[in-house]
Amino acid sequence: MDKPPIDKTREEVEAERKAKRAAKQERKKAALEKQKSDGFDQENQHKNKNSSSEQSKYTNANEPAKIPKPKTVEEVKDIKSVNLAKKPLGTMTHKVKLFNHLYTDSVSLLMENKLKINSGKVHPSFIKLGVQMRNCVVAGSNARCLAFLYALRQTISDFLTPEHKQFSRSFEEHLGPAIDHLMACRPFSVSMSNAHKYIMWHVKRLPTNISDGHAKDKLENIINNYIYVQIHMAGKAICIAAQNKIADEDVILTYGYSSLIERILTEAYSNNKKFSVIVVDSAPWYEGRQLLHRLVHNNIKCTYVLLSATSFIMTRATKVLLGAHALLANGYVMGRAGSSQIALIAKYFNVPVLVCCETYKFTERVQTDSIVFNELGNENDVMPKEQWLNNRYLIPLCLRYDVTTSDLVTAVVTEIAILPCTSVPVVLRVRPNDYGILNK
Repeated sequence: MDKPPIDKTREEVEAERKAKRAAKQERKKAALEKQKSDGFDQENQHKNKNSSSEQSKYTNANEPAKIPKPKTVEEVKDIKSVNLAKKPLGTMTHKVKLFNHLYTDSVSLLMENKLKINSGKVHPSFIKLGVQMRNCVVAGSNARCLAFLYALRQTISDFLTPEHKQFSRSFEEHLGPAIDHLMACRPFSVSMSNAHKYIMWHVKRLPTNISDGHAKDKLENIINNYIYVQIHMAGKAICIAAQNKIADEDVILTYGYSSLIERILTEAYSNNKKFSVIVVDSAPWYEGRQLLHRLVHNNIKCTYVLLSATSFIMTRATKVLLGAHALLANGYVMGRAGSSQIALIAKYFNVPVLVCCETYKFTERVQTDSIVFNELGNENDVMPKEQWLNNRYLIPLCLRYDVTTSDLVTAVVTEIAILPCTSVPVVLRVRPNDYGILNK
């Protein structure tokens, strides 16, 4: 006969379960300790084989070699943390992945520039201009274009055609290293690219039997005519058109420094226009201070604020005058970084925005943001190098230009007329043939 089952109380069942759990945990701990000790034993056996001869010198023959005690889990973690701390972090790139296509290898470019300069293939005028552009001594779209044309004119006057070669082809080969040198120092602006295309179009169409003297005279006349018509006369026409839009007691707001805006304001004041100017400026270059000094020197009443205070000062402004780096084919305006913010705030306060730009800065390039094409400044201008160089979590980014949409701009003042932004393709198409070369 089977014995009848004995009924257990609830407390007894719980006690049995706790005992089983405790026994299971002890078995797991014992298995882990055994596994760790086996691993350490294998390492120690490998070490002992290599050092058995040395241990025999210090141990007796009768005594067995002492096996080192295996380290605990905490000791192993401490050793790993110390080893990680001793390892160098490596070189920090400090690059924004979104703008990787804009970064350049400055070390390799400097080495290439030195080789080109030492080889004598680059004219001294281009070497001087490259240093000035790299150090931002020559800044601004018009200033860079003028300096480039002056250096090109000097190079043409000093050039000698090799024997049994044509002037046009040999000069184009001679100018190539100089252009590469300038591009390595700082990328070309749209104005410089258009001027270079215009001059080289005329160089390629020189007669094959032309003498050096006639070729040089012709090219120098072309460069002088380009400077006079496209820059000086165009600026004068823009000044006349912009002054008609300035009324007495106007408050003109401008941003940064533009040689064309300075010329408009000084000539308007000399023509007895009574107005005041608000100069908005921003880091890191503070170009507006240069405009402020020149306007105050001409006895023009000015107010100076930073970009962060634009929304507070915009209520006083009646018009906004902005310069431009380039006008794109889709009607967008490319200007110094911060211009789009000025235009956006002016749009909110219903203040008209006039962009003053010569037509030789028009381009068939299409761009809808500041990421596809831009120019990077020096990170040390944003903050000192000591603050970000050894900080892996801090990446300074210094963009020079931004893009303003066409709906934020009221009109563009050019030497042809006051036009909407969307008329850029029309101007490029109906312009005279000599000027239409620029974007072909």
